[in-house]
Amino acid sequence: MRSVQVKVGNWAEVMRGASVAILVGFLVAAVSCSVRAGETDASKEEGAAPAAKPRYCVLFNQDCTHLFDRGSQLTPQDVQRMVDEVAGGGADVMLVNPNAQLANYPSKVWQTWWDGYKEGDRSFFAGVPDKSVARRENWVWEMAHLAQQCDYLATALSRCREKAIAPGISLRMNDIHDGGNPDSHMHSRFYKENPQFHLKFFSGSLNPAGLDYTNGEVREHYLSLIRELAEGYDFDVLELDFMRFPYYFNANEGEQNCETITGFIREVREILDGSGRPISLIPRVASSPEAARKLGFDVQAWAREGIVDGITVANFLGTAWDMPIDRFRKLVGPDVAVYASAEVAADRRDGLPVRYLPESYEMLRGFAAGYLAAGADGVNTFNYFLARHHKPVRTAEAFYGGQREMRSLEEARGKPRIHVLSVAKRLPACDMPNQAPVTIRASAEHRFEMILAAEGGGQEVEALVYYDGENRPEDLSLGIGSHSIGHAVEIREGPAGNEEDKSSRKSKIAVFKVPPGVIVDGRNELVIHSERVDTTILGIDVCVR
Repeated sequence: MRSVQVKVGNWAEVMRGASVAILVGFLVAAVSCSVRAGETDASKEEGAAPAAKPRYCVLFNQDCTHLFDRGSQLTPQDVQRMVDEVAGGGADVMLVNPNAQLANYPSKVWQTWWDGYKEGDRSFFAGVPDKSVARRENWVWEMAHLAQQCDYLATALSRCREKAIAPGISLRMNDIHDGGNPDSHMHSRFYKENPQFHLKFFSGSLNPAGLDYTNGEVREHYLSLIRELAEGYDFDVLELDFMRFPYYFNANEGEQNCETITGFIREVREILDGSGRPISLIPRVASSPEAARKLGFDVQAWAREGIVDGITVANFLGTAWDMPIDRFRKLVGPDVAVYASAEVAADRRDGLPVRYLPESYEMLRGFAAGYLAAGADGVNTFNYFLARHHKPVRTAEAFYGGQREMRSLEEARGKPRIHVLSVAKRLPACDMPNQAPVTIRASAEHRFEMILAAEGGGQEVEALVYYDGENRPEDLSLGIGSHSIGHAVEIREGPAGNEEDKSSRKSKIAVFKVPPGVIVDGRNELVIHSERVDTTILGIDVCVR
């Protein structure tokens, strides 16, 4: 039987360890493309001008429970190993997530996950389905046990320094997991004791009762956490994850809501600048400028005031392959970094098996190459680790090493890669629209948009159109931009879905050979014409080999 006495009596020892970690972190030089251009010793002095635009290539987001989901007694060495695996795989920033509504490290200003927990007391997990209690209990027990050995966050950030990967923190700005369970152990006292600060539920929000940022007390609650982090922890990047979850206001009052969040960002910037060292502020926002602004994220104002160093654009869940990076760039200008966020699932085509990005170096290259060609400064991987133990289990290098393939357009351009049509679970308020499935009637056509990167010298390009229908090769034709590609050269059998799934499909693939020079860097229009029968398009891959 495991036993742990949950207390903070050794807090002084923990803080001494954290202080040593911070000191060591300052003394270790990080040599990679993550070094901020223009950074000097003078720029670290209090009141110094902010450093130049971040030059990061790949940002890796590690969530607040993944390490604690292993079912084994954790030690500080496990925290270090977590960092080592990511650092060895090619990312140059590790964004460690220390919070949902609760903190997973021994915070002095926020309630911890294990506060009030007594081993064996299942009432602590009120309302949690019986099948999930053991997993939840393991999270809490592991966090409490690890806190008696080290400060999880300080240990992870210090290890980043040692492994020459930039230490970063990702804060979830309105987490509402277990939103349908008001008594959940995942809800903080601040949340439970202040129902007047809760957002109202509205259909389709996926956020039935988050916190309303019109209230100054709510904003101060988060600012207190940011102050603790800026004053006591050594990190180079702060991501404000506004997409986990994406709702912050009840009323759709765009201008007022934007002013509220911009004021909040301004206060965060002041806290970071007061730390006496350069810290890049990179909020994570919705996938289109319109959706971002409607939710309260006025990225143009942030850039104009110089209060952010970068932005990451993202769907709520699911990878978007066609986010308008060019339009974000026009809003923020050349001096603010723009990152494209990928989720663990590459796509979720109707009735077909899910494909996962970490399991395909070709898709990882395709995602990065397309966005880099479109003007992004780099990529951000979200929930990447969820595929870590898919069968067959791969080594850490094989799994995380795919991120190394996403660092450079020049390198990705000359290697095999796959670009994918956006098809994902969609939250309409913040996500790019799905482009499939769509049915093309006989003798009609449909236009699709894909962000692509032109092929390198000597490479061949195929467009694979996944569909459900009775088409022959001569029944389908393709155009890309101003070029007519012609009819399909062959029809292949496509992947079959799960037979137990009523929406399962037995798909086919129409193969088109794309001549050299047709694909351009950035946005491409693909036109599919169905000449004889109705055809349901399920997805498109553009394969460069």
